[in-house]
Amino acid sequence: MSKEKGPDNKIIKELITESALQAASSIEGISKVLDVRADGDPDQKTVELKIYIEVIYGYKIPAVSWDVQNAVKAAVKNSSGYKAQKIDIHIQGVNEARENT
Repeated sequence: MSKEKGPDNKIIKELITESALQAASSIEGISKVLDVRADGDPDQKTVELKIYIEVIYGYKIPAVSWDVQNAVKAAVKNSSGYKAQKIDIHIQGVNEARENT
């Protein structure tokens, strides 16, 4: 969150990041979630996310990305009340199977 005014904002950022990570990891076709970065506006209760993933070979990248965006959007809203205004998906690679992390 860009406006880090106190410990509450740090906790919200961690909550949003963890919710997004879990939601993205649960999507079929994801090999591994490498990183989730959140930047938001506490006053407007909005957040922008960048999610870095690896996809399993054979899955359609646009479909997997769409599923990740929808799952993350819902998870962030349910866990924090923030609206995911922008979710950027960055494909970092393609693997043969899901990695256990």
